Amino acid sequence: MALFLFQSARNMPSSDLVVQAIKQFYASFQATKVWVAYSGGLDSHVLLHALARFKPDHIELAAIHVHHGLQGEADDWVSHCQTVCHDLQIPIQIEYVRVDRNQNLESAARQARYQAFEKWVTENEVICTGHHQRDQAETLLLNLLRGAGLEGLSAMPERRVLDNKARSTSQAWLIRPLLNIAYDVIQNYAQQHHLQWVEDPMNQLLQYRRNFIRHRLLPLLDQAWSNPQAKLAQASRQQAESAQLLQELAQADLASIEHDATRFNWQALQKLNWPRQKNLLRYWFKHFHQISIDQATLDWLRSDGFSQNMNAQPQRILKCAEIRRYQNWIYLLDKSALRSPFNVLIQQESDWKKQGIKHLYTFGQGLALHWLKPENEVRLRSLSSEDPVNRDSLKKWFQSQKIPPWQRQNWPVVEINSKLAVIVGYRTLKEFQAKSDEKALKLVGLN
Repeated sequence: MALFLFQSARNMPSSDLVVQAIKQFYASFQATKVWVAYSGGLDSHVLLHALARFKPDHIELAAIHVHHGLQGEADDWVSHCQTVCHDLQIPIQIEYVRVDRNQNLESAARQARYQAFEKWVTENEVICTGHHQRDQAETLLLNLLRGAGLEGLSAMPERRVLDNKARSTSQAWLIRPLLNIAYDVIQNYAQQHHLQWVEDPMNQLLQYRRNFIRHRLLPLLDQAWSNPQAKLAQASRQQAESAQLLQELAQADLASIEHDATRFNWQALQKLNWPRQKNLLRYWFKHFHQISIDQATLDWLRSDGFSQNMNAQPQRILKCAEIRRYQNWIYLLDKSALRSPFNVLIQQESDWKKQGIKHLYTFGQGLALHWLKPENEVRLRSLSSEDPVNRDSLKKWFQSQKIPPWQRQNWPVVEINSKLAVIVGYRTLKEFQAKSDEKALKLVGLN
């Protein structure tokens, strides 16, 4: 295991900027506990050391080290991190993860890290990472060369909610206290405090694009511009401000059209020009489904999804969901929304709810309650082509209720003693219908 230590601090900028950033972090963000994403490298060691030096008494500080198992030295890095944390009197959690080597290693390792963070960091807690100004410049260049929009060109925010899917008012946060600090300032801090760290040999491999930018592109920019990393970081902050304005515009536009988390009215969307439609669509997919919609899907929505042929039912498959259209609505469906054929035995009241069926007790309307006695076999199953029902009448009812075709295909029905008794929400067959003064169970539809 190679340990690194600076020997000279000549011509290096003051490390006071690190101290200022850490003090500002503690002053501006309230938390019951602060975690540090500690890899054992230079950046995270400086962050850990500075946070430990200036920690207020009421704050609990702890570290997380994620063991990816990608390098032979990984076990040695664990020992190093444990020793450093012991010396600083900081508890450390070692999290062992598996990374799929068949995927992009950088992306897969990053995903594994954040999953580990989400496992340990809870509400009213924060986790700090050692990202700095050079990291921000690299991220901006990476996203720029991928053809990213404003959100991508905003690079990394200084703070964000750790789990974007969480909806509680008290959140866990990810903070980057050193994001505006130059890399040589961080180096100087390490030298002044005689810090030792480990170096991941993967950081030198030029087949990884971030490493190519760091070791080839940024040195070229340094030859032609004064402090280009700071200027790139400044550009990312300006893009973040513009992205915030576009998000606020999208929120205002979305409030003006009918929508919920699973669908929106595509015809109402047409009152906006195409750039504002795209802005709203990006926001809706991201806000409700954490999907970064690509340009190809946006183009498909404009050409096919928003087709003026009202009888058309276009659909497009995404990685994790499916876009479909019915009448005035565009739907985003996950696998759970596309119900498969089913046939389940109903033995107790809670079984209705488990199958997503709303029900209420009443008199004279619905299924006579005596049919639910234990001696009768009650099943909830999919509508069958052999069921005795007027298909034209049922189709008109589906249309009147604005039920899209993919929900009709396996519509729930109740079968009692092998006979069709109820088409949920539509009708109860006469033999099973409650009398006017008789207790009944009314099945009113899907949750």
